[in-house]
Amino acid sequence: MNRLQELRGKTVAVTGAGGYIGAMLTDALQACGARVLRVSRRALPARSGVEDLQADPGQAHAWRQMVERADTIFHLAGNTSVYAAADNPSDSLASTVLPLNHLVAACRASGRAPRVVYASTATVYGLTEQLPVAENALAAPVTVYDLHKRYAEQQLELASRQGILQGVSLRLANVYGPSSSTSSAEDRGILNKITLMALQGNDLRFYGDGNYTRDYIYIDDVVQAFLLAGIAEGKNISGRVFNVAGGSGCSVRQAFQLVADKVNALKGGAVKVNAAPWPEGADPIEFRNFVADIGALRVAAGWTPRVNLDQGIDLLIARFSRTTATQ
Repeated sequence: MNRLQELRGKTVAVTGAGGYIGAMLTDALQACGARVLRVSRRALPARSGVEDLQADPGQAHAWRQMVERADTIFHLAGNTSVYAAADNPSDSLASTVLPLNHLVAACRASGRAPRVVYASTATVYGLTEQLPVAENALAAPVTVYDLHKRYAEQQLELASRQGILQGVSLRLANVYGPSSSTSSAEDRGILNKITLMALQGNDLRFYGDGNYTRDYIYIDDVVQAFLLAGIAEGKNISGRVFNVAGGSGCSVRQAFQLVADKVNALKGGAVKVNAAPWPEGADPIEFRNFVADIGALRVAAGWTPRVNLDQGIDLLIARFSRTTATQ
């Protein structure tokens, strides 16, 4: 039996449903037979079989409606930029932390305790020194963005211990891959950007020596992690944080070269990979090395990534090649 059939007939809310991951999660939930409530601040294109709630998750009334109706809430809305958070910490606080306050208040008022799966980030660990990084490693944020993300996680952890809701935070590593989002997936994630650049015949450029380690995870595997976290047995998962990553490291230089080599082989091109000095004002988090230990979510929810980096780049190139050919 397909475990995801447990979602059939359930009412599921997705905040940030028009975004990069949210759109793909909505597709998958519909395929599972869930009743999907798409929550977005902007009007989304009409779609058969879903219900839309145009509302700002930064406002309390949006959460009251979600909590009253949804069995499971996937919370993906909020700021996604380290630099935007640094420039305007108040906006970051409003988009990242305050929605969780409203969520907890709505659950208290309604007496309902939905499963809430939150999109956090692996950069909350900060500048890690020992790899791979497991969830019991110290979270030591070095940016305002990560500080707010960690506080949001802690809000869910506390509310879960108090029995107010069933919170799960997924610490996402470097997500890449095509999306059905109405906003282009081409501008989300460095691998997406450079793949499109290479397909257009442009040389690629990394900063510094390019030897910073990243852990890349294909978007379909991320969506699967959300789905499985949404149905996992509560005693195994409620109140916890989990890494969602590929579980292996690759330097930025190597990843760029892999993209260039594959595009050149496909198109007979001569895309080069060059080094450039770091731009002034680069955030320290850019210099991190990160590889995740991904065993905890496998044990708790049965999740494991299925697409490695080599396969994922092939899939990304194929999708973007089709897209650019029709433009």
